[in-house]
Amino acid sequence: MSRAGGSPRVLVCAGLDPSGGAGLLADLEALAAAGATGWAVATALTAQGPRGARAVVPATREMLLAQVDALLEGSRERPRAVKTGMLGSGANAAALAERLSARPLAKVPLVVDPVLFASSGLPLLDAPDARSALHALLALAALATPNWPELEALAGRAIASEEGAIRAARDLPSRAVLVKGGHRAGAPVDLLVRGRTVVRIAGRRRPGTARGTGCRLASATAGFLARGFPLEESVRRAKRVVERYLDAVARLDRQAP
Repeated sequence: MSRAGGSPRVLVCAGLDPSGGAGLLADLEALAAAGATGWAVATALTAQGPRGARAVVPATREMLLAQVDALLEGSRERPRAVKTGMLGSGANAAALAERLSARPLAKVPLVVDPVLFASSGLPLLDAPDARSALHALLALAALATPNWPELEALAGRAIASEEGAIRAARDLPSRAVLVKGGHRAGAPVDLLVRGRTVVRIAGRRRPGTARGTGCRLASATAGFLARGFPLEESVRRAKRVVERYLDAVARLDRQAP
């Protein structure tokens, strides 16, 4: 049962991965697992499959805003959280920051997953400086969820230690930062950084690989925030959603001929 009542709506702005491994389709799956319902706004079209991403075409600024406005106009329902993923271009990031800072979305909790590269290494943000391109959006965010390489790109420097990651997270303008630990050696430990407070959330590394775990974590967190859970509890619940997904993928891999 949702603490907020019913199945709350979450507005998701991200790229379309036709394989469903990441992007909007993965976002909607994660939201359903978190007890929420998604409105999906495509920020870009991508050509992706089992061997990774091959090409990206960002939506125009006008088309991006038209999607958001079409969902909001004339609807009695309002999103209770917003999640952004891959944005495709600096222009799209700026446009979303402008729209999310105005009614009716200005006071809705925002989760920003600063997706900068595909697993294959293909750049997913057409901007020379990721920090400048995303700054206005991050400044609105209740939570940003960079992985280690994304945090380095946003910080503009290499990060060699947990202490360095915490300092870089505190430099970001979002109210809280979840530094995902999947790229760290050893057991994956996420760092939830809020001002002077740091919460370490340990995980268990599974064999094999799975795309889209960052998308799912950010979306599930947004779903639990929409349901009224506090931030840390939302993150912990979202991690369990991702862990169940990874366990399901591992079972399928074992059953494969």
